[in-house]
Amino acid sequence: MDSLVTSIGLQIRILRKSKKFSQEELAFKAKVHPTYIGQVERGEKNLTISSLHQITNALEINLADFFSVIETNYNSTEKLPYQLIIEILQEIDINEQKQLYDILKKIVELKKS
Repeated sequence: MDSLVTSIGLQIRILRKSKKFSQEELAFKAKVHPTYIGQVERGEKNLTISSLHQITNALEINLADFFSVIETNYNSTEKLPYQLIIEILQEIDINEQKQLYDILKKIVELKKS
């Protein structure tokens, strides 16, 4: 699997979940088939720019912002650390996410000082 296609799919999944959309809701808003969204999120489909534009519009994010978080120089099939962190965060509620954010922020501040 192409790591860029995988990264794009994961970012779409992250954005979809942050909007609390099901795959079906996103598909409806983007005017694509629901199974297509699933295939894209799993990195099984290589999107056209047009399809990606439809999906990002449905997610209310422009392409520049979307690509600003995609790591294109990563040549491994491994997930990036931020992707693993996001997957973990998706499994817990918002209050726990906020607590972990505060902890992480303090760690980073300590490292800087």
